[in-house]
Amino acid sequence: MTIERRVLNLGRLFSLLLVLVSLRIIYWQMVQREDLSLAAVDPVQAAEYYAELGGEKGEVSEIPVDVLTGLRPDRLLEDIPQPVIQRTIDLLNNIERGSIYDRGGRLLASDQLLEDGTKIRFYNEPSLAHVIGYVSGMRTGVTGLEAAYNTTLLGLDRPDTQVREILHEPVVGSSLTLTIDSAVQRATEKALEGKTGTILVMDAKDGAVLALANAPRFDPNRVLEAGYIQALIDNCGGATYCRAPFVNRSSQALYPPGSTWKTAALIAALDTGQVSPETVFDFGEPVQGEDGSYFVYRVDGGTIPDPNHKERRLDLEMSYAKSANAAFARIGDEMPADILIEYASRLGYGDPGEILFPLEIETIPSQLAMDTSSLFENNLLRAATAIGQGELLTSPLNVGMMVLSVVNGGELPIPYFVHSINDPGGRIDENLPNRQTIENIMKPETAELVREMMISVVTKGSGRSAGISGLTVGGKTGTAQVGGDLEPHSWFAGFAENGERSVVVVVLIENGGEGSSTAAPIFAQIASTALQHQGEPVEEVVPTPVPAPTQEEEPEPQSTAVPSAEETPAPTPVPEVEEGEASAITPDILRDPEKKDITAANPTCANLGDIPQGTGSFIWPSPYQALSGGNFREGHPGFDLAVPTGSKVSAADTGLVIFAGWSGLGYGNAVLIDHGNDYQTLYAHLSHISTFCGEKVEKGELIGLSGNTGNSTGPHLHFEVRVPGGYIDPVRVLPVP
Repeated sequence: MTIERRVLNLGRLFSLLLVLVSLRIIYWQMVQREDLSLAAVDPVQAAEYYAELGGEKGEVSEIPVDVLTGLRPDRLLEDIPQPVIQRTIDLLNNIERGSIYDRGGRLLASDQLLEDGTKIRFYNEPSLAHVIGYVSGMRTGVTGLEAAYNTTLLGLDRPDTQVREILHEPVVGSSLTLTIDSAVQRATEKALEGKTGTILVMDAKDGAVLALANAPRFDPNRVLEAGYIQALIDNCGGATYCRAPFVNRSSQALYPPGSTWKTAALIAALDTGQVSPETVFDFGEPVQGEDGSYFVYRVDGGTIPDPNHKERRLDLEMSYAKSANAAFARIGDEMPADILIEYASRLGYGDPGEILFPLEIETIPSQLAMDTSSLFENNLLRAATAIGQGELLTSPLNVGMMVLSVVNGGELPIPYFVHSINDPGGRIDENLPNRQTIENIMKPETAELVREMMISVVTKGSGRSAGISGLTVGGKTGTAQVGGDLEPHSWFAGFAENGERSVVVVVLIENGGEGSSTAAPIFAQIASTALQHQGEPVEEVVPTPVPAPTQEEEPEPQSTAVPSAEETPAPTPVPEVEEGEASAITPDILRDPEKKDITAANPTCANLGDIPQGTGSFIWPSPYQALSGGNFREGHPGFDLAVPTGSKVSAADTGLVIFAGWSGLGYGNAVLIDHGNDYQTLYAHLSHISTFCGEKVEKGELIGLSGNTGNSTGPHLHFEVRVPGGYIDPVRVLPVP
């Protein structure tokens, strides 16, 4: 072999080695980038990742709660090694986060450089806080679309970005164009002024979300401002009208749907042939009440009142249009449980937490019943469910999806927010995976019948105030009873068409009264704007901070929205008496130290600060003060009050809520309050919880509604008084009834 040939071969070998080394570098920088970016640009996943490396899997499960509520947005940094935090900061300092625009190209969110060189994220439309979300102090997405599209907005999912990073060149993230229409969004926010609730507007043809507004809300431009979040919560003073400003009430709060859910019962009954347009209901003889005569439907010893009409006989169309409870209670009673469960499942209703749709923002699954298997034997529950009561809980978004399935001939287009992704090079991607359709929700002919009956609600029935001159409008009113002396939630869910466009609008006003008089007129106002003023320019104003509500401005409590998991602050153990510390209270029944307690089994509260001192003078937690047979004794360290389902349950004294949720130990839905003076009180078997972990409650304040959940043989309220080392008979501290 000549010397030239040897040199040539050595050169080729060197080139091959160089290529292999280069490929190795590229592999680690690009192919393995997902593992690196997990630890660098997604703080929640990174915290969980490093906790697992340290053998602490599950120890950071409360982190998403802190982040989503915004109570402590930087808490999760404690679980990430400092070098990783520094690497993240170095990486993101070299990236300009992509901007976010509305459907017309109006700027909604962007990076801005302050005079001192600090880079901040600025939001031009704060009313979209629950949709767009906000970024952390490291400028990574925390909630909403900022979190869902975090990697895209940072540009880290593009090959050109990865090359630029290797070369240490500045990076510009991709931008998002949303389906949101600013004119419609402004109208929805204005319609909620002075109210607590949510309004959702969607394009009826494809589910594109045109507007989503909540009240109360927060200002995303102030979320990282020292003291802002705590002041927003503290200054609420426990008034429910300003509670949970970080919760997206359209997708993260659950409510009884009231008569809007009669649409689901109608779909199932028509689609299976149980009823037809020719079906006529005879309601029998009315009964007399304080407010006049009304009809009732009786099943298994239970009674469902029907005060919504005066006619003794109605066909199916008018039973739906006039929201006849007796007609739909009969439909539910006679419908096989497996049919009800099947159609409810198609529409997104099942056991708690069971059915979750593929959406771009945080959502809470709707619920058909606490345990759907109970519908097979409990005819009364099945009848109550069909009229929108029972154990049903839903998000307004899920109700809107039910309407979408009707106007789309039985197919359900999944709602979406992002229309396109635009990279800095000008490439626009509109073929995104967020466009999904679920088929065969119902037969097309069923959908058409239901659509026509929804129109009858507006032209002939309870929804007349939702009508809009010159437009085709259909929908369903809802007046959801929440128990006690609270006003019902006011609903209207429907559609409006002008020939060219069609929209679906859902209005939910907490404790707003009748759906026909409160929610329906708001629907008409918003639907008209969405069809006739869509795309119009809006006045550009510098967003003004949303002031924290003051004590002087608090109205009477109005809301009973079910707190979502994201609304619950991070948890605090039940205070225990230190060894050697004496208590002046002698328990009547000692606590078994081997027996698992409610707080140990479900540690949903922790580190919540000072406990307010109780007055030491207790009141009865319910106006019903008769025992139902469950007396204070060993094995039952409390007593049971004969309280009907849905009755108001009040705090027996001032204190701090240290547990609020599903107990898993037989108590069902329960609330535990520490009164800061060696006393704690427990309220169990609730049908509804109106407080949350960490809330400071006053004596007599509403904390929930009575029910029949957990290991319960019937509606009642279980009440315990706990002291260090055990329990005392409640009659020792309650006033003589």
